[in-house]
Amino acid sequence: MNSHAKHPANQKRQQGRLKVAVNGHYRFHNEEEWMPCSLIDISVTGIALNGKKSFYVGDKIEIRFYLEKRTILVDLEITNLIGKKAGGKVIRIDDADRKAIQEMLNRELLTDKVR
Repeated sequence: MNSHAKHPANQKRQQGRLKVAVNGHYRFHNEEEWMPCSLIDISVTGIALNGKKSFYVGDKIEIRFYLEKRTILVDLEITNLIGKKAGGKVIRIDDADRKAIQEMLNRELLTDKVR
């Protein structure tokens, strides 16, 4: 049995990830002010975004955005940086929000495979 393939870090790209252009807002934990951001890719386990302030690996932020008539709220830990873009792993999300993202991903990724 290949335990390497079963490790979550090795499976992260096997899950659905979708490039998007979704406007949202974010704030650093323990701050009240929401700042605008743009989500550039999304999955149920991670999000990449552009923001107004610099991010650092390990930062914890809240992100809120509107997706298919629903406001989604996600806690994210920044894990990588690419210029002014940051990517992170989801550390908290409501089950209903996770389901809404997964359903959207399933529809969009299925549509891409059909084209």
